[in-house]
Amino acid sequence: MGATSRSLVELIESAARRHDGASGRRLAEIAQRGGHEVSHATLNRLRQGTYASRPSDTSIRAVAYLAEVPETVAFAAAGVRAPMAERYEPPAEAQRMSTPQRKAVDQLLRAFLGDQVPANRIDGVDFSPLLAIREQLDAAAAADDSARLTEAVQCAVRVIDEVTAALFAAAANDDGDDDSCSDAEPQQPWPPIDSANLIGVAP
Repeated sequence: MGATSRSLVELIESAARRHDGASGRRLAEIAQRGGHEVSHATLNRLRQGTYASRPSDTSIRAVAYLAEVPETVAFAAAGVRAPMAERYEPPAEAQRMSTPQRKAVDQLLRAFLGDQVPANRIDGVDFSPLLAIREQLDAAAAADDSARLTEAVQCAVRVIDEVTAALFAAAANDDGDDDSCSDAEPQQPWPPIDSANLIGVAP
């Protein structure tokens, strides 16, 4: 994925807060005691937003465990669909495939799965943070924990503003390609500076 999505970073930050400001090494120890294998180096890179590729399913599950959120929240934050509970088994006839055939099928499956990440993008805007925060809000509401719900709401406001700002930026870029719009009024910034600006852009 090139860089860790902000939502996944926020889940790890939330996990650190839940465990009294724990370091990556401490978080890794807690996860391992809970039956989740993840290294402190992986957690640190994820937390810093510098992880160079999509984290493994094992690491994503560890983040969900540490942040005390459903696994679907963590997978959505990573921009991928959570694995189904029912394990996929190829047809019995597949056992007769040669080694090159099996490698070809493996590559085809990876190609299918690789399409999941771009599916969360529309016109270059990443909507996976909205999917993640929706799950987080739902989990917080179900937990009947006011502190957890407040934290989720504050995170939701931040994510909504970020995605909306990205949409405004994408729209501004599209308008810049059309000379006929050169005299049009400038796009309103988002989030608005005050309520008057908000009323000004309301339908």
